[in-house]
Amino acid sequence: MLALRRLGVFTGFALSEYIRSGRIVIELIASVLFWGLFLREWTVGLEQFFSLTGVFTLLMAFYTTASLLSIGKRPQGYVLITRPLGRGGYLLGLYLVALLVVLTMYAFVSGLMIFVNPPFDFLWLDFGKGSVPLLLNVTMLASLLVLLAALVPSNTLRLGLMALIGFGVYSQTWHVSSAYAFVEPIQSMFSWPMYPAVEGFKLATSRDWSSGPYIPLIQLALTIVMLVVALLVFQRRDVVLRDQ
Repeated sequence: MLALRRLGVFTGFALSEYIRSGRIVIELIASVLFWGLFLREWTVGLEQFFSLTGVFTLLMAFYTTASLLSIGKRPQGYVLITRPLGRGGYLLGLYLVALLVVLTMYAFVSGLMIFVNPPFDFLWLDFGKGSVPLLLNVTMLASLLVLLAALVPSNTLRLGLMALIGFGVYSQTWHVSSAYAFVEPIQSMFSWPMYPAVEGFKLATSRDWSSGPYIPLIQLALTIVMLVVALLVFQRRDVVLRDQ
């Protein structure tokens, strides 16, 4: 319980500092512009809302998480790492702040959509069904960015992980090679982590949970796995903080 309380205190402190620094203005302006450009028309339906907002929240999660992790590599963070909060609490706190910021912006955009210009097919149940996989995709991307952050793995390990991800994602030209029969099984093995994100996006837009809740469960499980790996790697890392 004490560790959780320390984590909560640090998360609140980091969030307040992020807000006080004015960095959150970028997310606010981006959210207002996104709503004004894409969601203000009366013809918007829930499917269009989730397809557009799904991309927007991922982009915001990328920016916010990367920004917080870069801030976390400042020398001032060394004091927090060595104190009872520890490395795990420090990294989780930055991760939670990123999620809170993105969740707040999503709620802000959703509030504008619901109360200013609601979709013609809006239902609260459908809105909840679409929001769950959409936000789980955000947690997955943020945990992946934590795992790949310069603060967490060594440069060699980080480049290796990025190469594996690129190998799994980049599959457009493998079929033209004579080695495709040998490459395809390996490529499929490394591309399977993309499956929960793609299926989660489809579930958010369709809001059809008839096939069962296994997709959100896989999204959640993959998020936890990446966070646990990031924490284990960070605990063993010789940290060298940048001077900013």
